[in-house]
Amino acid sequence: MKPFIPFLIGAAGFAVSAFSAVTPPVTSDEILQAHTDARGGLEAIQTVDSMDVRLTIDEGWVATRHYQAVRDGSMRIDVYIGEERVFTEALLDGDAWSMQQGEITGTPITEEEAQILWRGVLGNLYAMQEWSDHGVVVNARGPEALDGEDFWIIDITHVDGFQDRYYLDIETFLIARQRSDHSLHPAVDPTVQRFETRYSDYREVDGIMFAFREEKYDMDTGERAQLITIQSREFNGVNDHTAFEQPQ
Repeated sequence: MKPFIPFLIGAAGFAVSAFSAVTPPVTSDEILQAHTDARGGLEAIQTVDSMDVRLTIDEGWVATRHYQAVRDGSMRIDVYIGEERVFTEALLDGDAWSMQQGEITGTPITEEEAQILWRGVLGNLYAMQEWSDHGVVVNARGPEALDGEDFWIIDITHVDGFQDRYYLDIETFLIARQRSDHSLHPAVDPTVQRFETRYSDYREVDGIMFAFREEKYDMDTGERAQLITIQSREFNGVNDHTAFEQPQ
C-alpha cells in the first residue's frame, strides 16, 4: 500500500504540504481544487471552447472514432471501421440524433441517450469542479483504500440520476479509475453491466493533462471489455457547427 502523504498541487505543478499530522482531512472543495490544479488549472481548462479528438477502440475488433465537442453542449462522434462510417451520434441544443451505417439522414434519439452525450461533453471540456454549475452533485472525500492503494474518492450524481465514482491517485490527484453501472453500447444493447475504467498514459496538451489510454474492465468477469487509445487531441478548431445538425 502506498503511504498516505497528503499534499496539494500548487499552480506551478509542485507538491506542497497541505496539512500537519493533527489537521483534519481536506474538504470536498479542496480535493476538487487539487484535481483541477493537477490537470493544469481552471483558467487553462476554460480556455478550451472546443475539442477535436481522434482515437482507436479495441473490443476484439478495432474501430476509429472522430469526436468533436463544444462547451455550449454541441457534440458529434463518428465511428469508422476502416474507411467506412458505421455509426454517428450528435447533440445540438439539447436534441440528439443518430445515423446508422449507410444512412444519409439522422433519426432523433431519446433524452436518456442525449444525457449520455452531454456527460461526455462535461468530462472532456469542463473541470470537475464546474460540474455542479450544471446540476451535478459532486462530493469528494478520502483517502480510502482500494486493492491495497489509497485514493481520493469523488462521487458523482448527474441530473438524470446516473452515478459515477472516480478514484484519484493519492499523489498526483489525477483520475486513476472510474466505476459505474452502464451499457457498453447503449444505442445497440441497453444491457447494464458493472465496469471499471482505468486511466493511464497522461500527457500534457497545451498545458492541460489528459489520459491517452483507457481500459474498461467488466467487474463481474475481470475481463477487459474495451481499450481506448487517444491518437490526437486538438483544441479550439471546431468552427463549423453545421456538423452537429441532424441531416434531413
